[in-house]
Amino acid sequence: MPLQCLFKRACILFVVSLSSGCAVTSVFNPYPSQAQEYRAAISGSANTETVLKSLDSDRTSADAMLYMMERGRVAQVAGKFEQSQADYQQVIDAFEAQDLAATIQVSNAGAQSASLLTNDNAIPYKGAGYERIFVHHQQALNYWAKGDLEGAAVEFRKVALEQRVLEQRHESEIAEAQEKARENAIDIDEVTRQFPGLDEVAGQVKSSFQNPYTYYHSAAFWEATGELNDALVDYKKALEINPGSELLISDVARVSRKQGTKVEGIDGNAPNKDEGTVVLLYEDGFIPEKIETRFSFPNFSDGGLITVAFPYYDPSKWPKSATLSVSDDLFNDFGETDQLVQFGALAVKDLKERMPALITRQVLRGIAKNELQAQSGQQMGSAAQFIANVYNIVSESADRRSWLTIPNTGQALRINLKEGSRELTLRAPNTMEKLALEVKAGRTVFVRVLHVDSRLITQVFPL
Repeated sequence: MPLQCLFKRACILFVVSLSSGCAVTSVFNPYPSQAQEYRAAISGSANTETVLKSLDSDRTSADAMLYMMERGRVAQVAGKFEQSQADYQQVIDAFEAQDLAATIQVSNAGAQSASLLTNDNAIPYKGAGYERIFVHHQQALNYWAKGDLEGAAVEFRKVALEQRVLEQRHESEIAEAQEKARENAIDIDEVTRQFPGLDEVAGQVKSSFQNPYTYYHSAAFWEATGELNDALVDYKKALEINPGSELLISDVARVSRKQGTKVEGIDGNAPNKDEGTVVLLYEDGFIPEKIETRFSFPNFSDGGLITVAFPYYDPSKWPKSATLSVSDDLFNDFGETDQLVQFGALAVKDLKERMPALITRQVLRGIAKNELQAQSGQQMGSAAQFIANVYNIVSESADRRSWLTIPNTGQALRINLKEGSRELTLRAPNTMEKLALEVKAGRTVFVRVLHVDSRLITQVFPL
């Protein structure tokens, strides 16, 4: 493309973005700033209907997948399961459309070109592996809340299928990105040294898309519906990631005994004949946001420096997660929930897995922008060079997009209660909630608890 065309296109992007506020994308407006409103709807400090209406206006935007993830979560927490189901289905359909690689390559050509002149935010949001898994997890709850256990089972089975597909795909994608970096003489290791502390956080999980909280939820569902083989498989998968979890060790022992396997020395926490089971699924806080960091590398063509922006998680500012303590109306103390996953660790792992491709794009973009600036001065004068320089500074922004209404941690607790009308007391920092339940002997009731700010939100999913 001739320089004049590139320069003209950059100027048009710059002017239009400034005049419109870039309302439909995150090219110049960092996504975490937009997401504060969505989080506020869940914490109770913003009107839910207003937020849902605002998000609905983004249903056909370039980042529709991301906005519908947020909308589905906000709607579900508010008990609007029909709306949430429709939103999540749009996301699921979008993921499936992405699986048609040839279609993606053609449809994203314009966005890829625009991103060369702006930043990665110009590329339509594609979603992360851990987000794809959690969408199916949440969709299962929507079916379940409506009494459609078959629909919930289908979504839980899709989770297992999606994880196998992601595992097969992501290794080849990483290898392809590393090869492209080598072709362009980009030292990935040198750049990754600019991001200290991520390895320790990422080491908490096996991969970016294997979520033990989702495994646990599906396992407990399978056990409660009599699918013991499936239950044992998923409990074991969760235990493989969290080998020290007493909760999971107990669950594996209990289901193994149900199948006739002799297990010595482990209390399986099985209910007595006059007891029912309550499975508490606890989601605390919000996942950390990406921040922006910048670093410079030498431009060997003119001896100067090229500065690029990268998304980053700062482990020194990691949010602390709180547990949920549970007692009942008979003064029984059941202890605290067991943390199964830190969603931020999945996000960090995902960022590290994407790093080779991300670094390659950012470095090549920085070189292209610098070349545009230099040639603008040579061919079109100092005024054009100045405008190109201003554009480069303003448009250099890290892609900080991610699903920001999902929790910081996913936790669980399994308790057994005598049959009848019971009342649980749920305690988290700075808040307490009492929950009335009908417990039936030999049956399982699921209670989902969300803790955001000083608010506890409960939803009951009976079987």
